Amino acid sequence: MSERSALQGVGAQEEDQRAEWLRDPETRFILFCGERALLETDPPIRPILVTPAGLTNLRPAFANAVHLGAYETGPLLALDLEEANDGGSEGDLLRGRFRGLRSIQEPVDSATWELLSRARALLAWNRLYVACPACGSATTPQNGGTIRVCSNAACGRNHYPRTDPTVIVRVVSGEKCLLGRQRQFAPGIRSVVAGFVEPGETLEGAVRREVEEEVGIAVKRIAYLGSQPWPFPMNLMIAFEAHAQDETIRIDAQELEAADWYTRERIREELAAGSLVLPSRKSIARRMIDEWLENRSD
Repeated sequence: MSERSALQGVGAQEEDQRAEWLRDPETRFILFCGERALLETDPPIRPILVTPAGLTNLRPAFANAVHLGAYETGPLLALDLEEANDGGSEGDLLRGRFRGLRSIQEPVDSATWELLSRARALLAWNRLYVACPACGSATTPQNGGTIRVCSNAACGRNHYPRTDPTVIVRVVSGEKCLLGRQRQFAPGIRSVVAGFVEPGETLEGAVRREVEEEVGIAVKRIAYLGSQPWPFPMNLMIAFEAHAQDETIRIDAQELEAADWYTRERIREELAAGSLVLPSRKSIARRMIDEWLENRSD
């Protein structure tokens, strides 16, 4: 397949840039197959980086690759093999394993998670914005898939990737921490409160509203703890701790299945008994609980 035919559907300048990446022996690709990323089989969690030559037999749709930046001495891109021209086979890859990012339970280095999150989010955004939301015309990728431009000259809008801010809150009262359970959680899992930020809302306002809505508790002394990209598909988890003004729980049954106050001793006992399961170790939710459990603030 020629570079030009592999890059159909992009503008001339963009096509030239992508052709240059394909010719560069230092270019590397992170591969996805839908929501699953090609990862090393041995720990730690990290993506396999594939050269353009290594993709020859798969005949992927290079026009849909997204540019992630530079890696060592060359460009780094992400590519979804589900969009391959002839449905490239995973069996053609001699090493590695496709894994859903959501299913990973092990800890993931923050730089690796940010890279995988950016790749998955950009691929998902490009799939969603193949049509202009303003006029319905086709869009074409520009700047390595970090912009999509409406092909309708009368519209011509530039569209940029979106990120949906979500607050995640560790609610505490004295020596107790609030853990809740959503119906869709796997058996035994309990976590901290989380919810999307609404238009026109501050982060602190979202913290107060979400806690009030889900468990009926007013909070004070809201403190920022950190953040984590969460590419399901394009969220940013923004973590806070908040202190409860009282401990009376009134759950919203549409939001939560259960919620309760936990001491550190109770968490350890139920973890040991297997009646309590905490979120995956890759998540900021788990870090928030672990830090509290170990009485840490870092």
